[in-house]
Amino acid sequence: MAKQVKIKDIAKMAGVSAGTVDRILHNRGNVSAASQAAVERVLAETGYRYNIHTSAVSLKRTYKVIIAIPTARKGEYWGNIQSGIEHAMEEYSDVNIEYEYAYYNQFDIFSCRNSFAAIPDMDPSAVIIGATFVSETMILCEKLDQKGIPYIFVDAVIEGTHPAATYSSDQHKCGRIVGRLLNLFTPRDAELAVFGSRRIGNERASNSLARMAGLTEYFQGLNYRRTIKESKISVLEPEESRKDILQFLQDNPAVKGIAVLNSRGYILADILSANAIRDIRIICFDLTENNTRCIQDGTLSAIICQRPELQGFHAIKATIRTLLYNIQEKNRHHLMPADIIIKENLPMYKDIYAE
Repeated sequence: MAKQVKIKDIAKMAGVSAGTVDRILHNRGNVSAASQAAVERVLAETGYRYNIHTSAVSLKRTYKVIIAIPTARKGEYWGNIQSGIEHAMEEYSDVNIEYEYAYYNQFDIFSCRNSFAAIPDMDPSAVIIGATFVSETMILCEKLDQKGIPYIFVDAVIEGTHPAATYSSDQHKCGRIVGRLLNLFTPRDAELAVFGSRRIGNERASNSLARMAGLTEYFQGLNYRRTIKESKISVLEPEESRKDILQFLQDNPAVKGIAVLNSRGYILADILSANAIRDIRIICFDLTENNTRCIQDGTLSAIICQRPELQGFHAIKATIRTLLYNIQEKNRHHLMPADIIIKENLPMYKDIYAE
């Protein structure tokens, strides 16, 4: 019965209007104490559970959602976030939502700037934002705030903004986790290295900044000193990047552990493997198709997985709650798990990376 009962059935049994039931379910007030008690009694008797699908079917308005995330292939980190978004759209297909992607190149700040600048004029009902660049994201959010357009973050949280909800790991703590793993995996007298991405515009991604801060904090808290060098990977210029990486390793032979602060750890792993360099431990982020391959063959030592599919799925759910029912969440910042994946437990995540 709990699955079949509808608002109009509740109203009939409680002796009130359907509108009264709707106001009680959505906590909108303006209901008498007697009506409140009658409806709550029926809800308890029927075991009624509010169903977003059932309520949404009767709504005629169409909402336009803009999804501003980096472009990516399936199997890559942002491709997995998009897969979660698409899954949610199928799950909630009875809600009248039109959605459009506003892609940008995550390695090009100017691409992000151009993409974000166009969004306020696209007349969105809500925006889901992959906040790679801090300044560009803050400018977009300020414009959306002025227009009263709600927005939801995936992957990162930007201080000074007012999202309806966010879905991201604690990036600072993720950096500390990487630092601890590097410290455990390498001899105490070995040097370490941290690699980020080289981007057009020369601005680090917001997550990389937070992760680096966490990693630095971890090593500063030790009662002994570890030497940490820094370098960058260029995704846009792979051959040049390969030469730079090999030169860096030649210049720093004492480096035995590398943290890659993004999902491109496989690039380093493949270069080291191709040059028969097997004594360096590499840790990176995200259970992508290529990183999975490298964990399987042992060229990557560990991955921090942030469940990107769940981030995308929950972002759509939050968008629907905000648009249809104006639900204001008390806790808007939802922390995603940070799973540590190594070769031994990789098979336990097959349902994620096999998709």
